[in-house]
Order: sequence, then structure tokens, then C-alpha cells
Amino acid sequence: MQFSAILSSSLTLAVAIIAAPVAGAQDSAGTHVTVHVPDSIAHVVDRQQVHRARFAIVSRDGQAALLLMDTTIVAQMTDRGLAQMNSREATDTIKGVVNRMFARMALGALQPLFDHGVAYHLRDLADAKYADGRLQLLRANGDEVFHDTNIGKGPLMESFWPDDAKAFAARARAARARLAH
Repeated sequence: MQFSAILSSSLTLAVAIIAAPVAGAQDSAGTHVTVHVPDSIAHVVDRQQVHRARFAIVSRDGQAALLLMDTTIVAQMTDRGLAQMNSREATDTIKGVVNRMFARMALGALQPLFDHGVAYHLRDLADAKYADGRLQLLRANGDEVFHDTNIGKGPLMESFWPDDAKAFAARARAARARLAH
């Protein structure tokens, strides 16, 4: 629990540190990460290997993945997303040499934090569907899991191809049903 809170706070700080020098710069192909986990149902895990997932989908920009594991759903950056974040191109559009250098140092120092995933237990999943242009993983109280999570240039749950999102929802529902038995 405490590690989750520390990582969540660190991710918020990381976004703030990286955003500060970028605020006046032009936005181009940069990688943006925002993770908001308001409760203890989702938790931070080591990054999962995609080939070990029961099913996985990748965002249209290739920066994020959603993995259906045996008992959890994990949202994480892809290898491509991590590599892009660490590339010089990620900070090249930042104006000013000092700001650019600071952003590169911050990204380098925070890399281990981004090399994790956020997991949600299937046992807490009430439903999964594709509606309103996004994949919706719903809790019993109707809240959407990963609703406020951004990886890349927009909301994670809106970043998947519709057919992929529909297939993920169907498989998540089936995996949840298997756990109930």
C-alpha cells in the first residue's frame, strides 16, 4: 500500500517536473503519462511481459498496453513508449538549453518509476464493454477503472482500436466469469 502511494505521488511529481519546462514549449511527439489511482483497488506492479498475458492490446500510437493476466488487468507503457520517453527527441522541442537539460535529467532519474504497471483485480470487475468511443472497465459502483489514466497524448481507454477494445472487453468478462466459479 505504502509503495503504491509513494509511486502515485512520484508519478504526479514526475509529470509536474517534466511539464514545468515544457509549459512554454511547443508540443510535438512527446510522451505524456498521467496515472490517477484514487483508491486501493488498483495497485502498482512490476512491468509485465506481454507474451505472458492471456490477451493484450496496444494503443494506436504504440505507447501503452492493456494486458489481461490470470487475475488482473494491467495498464503499462510498452517497450516502444519507454524507449520514446528516453529518447533525445522526447525533449528536443523544449525551448532553452537549461530547460532541456533539466527535463532529460528528470526523465532519466524517473525512468524506474515508469517501468511499472498499474494492476486492477478481475475479482473487482463488474463489467467490461466498449461504448462512447472507449473501453470501459466498470466497478460494481459504476466507476470506470483507468478512466483518468493518460499514456501518450490522450486518455488510455480511448486510445485502442474499437475492434481491439471490444475483443478485450469480451475476454475480460469471460475471465471474470471463470474466477467466479
